[in-house]
Amino acid sequence: MSLRRKLLAMKADWEKWENRISIAVAVFFAGAVIANAGLFFSVRKTPSFFGAAFSWLYAVSWFPAAMLLRDRAGWVRAAVILRWTAVAAILLGIAAGAGGGLGLFSALCVMPYALFISAYSGLSQPAWVSYLLPLAQAVTASLLSRRLRRQAERER
Repeated sequence: MSLRRKLLAMKADWEKWENRISIAVAVFFAGAVIANAGLFFSVRKTPSFFGAAFSWLYAVSWFPAAMLLRDRAGWVRAAVILRWTAVAAILLGIAAGAGGGLGLFSALCVMPYALFISAYSGLSQPAWVSYLLPLAQAVTASLLSRRLRRQAERER
């Protein structure tokens, strides 16, 4: 089958491909968190092969998926919620760590912080990667959500 025919077949079954893309991004995110969650609490801090692979797959696939799935209200809504929750968890985790406390509040803040940071632990070691990527994803998802709202208003 020629490339043109394959592209036409993909276009005809685009909803199926959208489902596959969204599932792949979710699997990459879950894989990165699961593979790297232990890293946050370990002394070694060296990501495993699978941790690094899933982190890179997630980071590389998220932005193209956001562009390809920009018209799916459910995916955009879930992306907005998940990404802003990540940003909030990171900020709370930083605040709890800066306070130096090991109380219940610190533990409650550090656990979600550890999970969201784990998705990026397989990337390069500079801290800005783990903080700026979730923020960039949250802003992108919010812009897509705003775009969908404007489209819905125009259609009325």
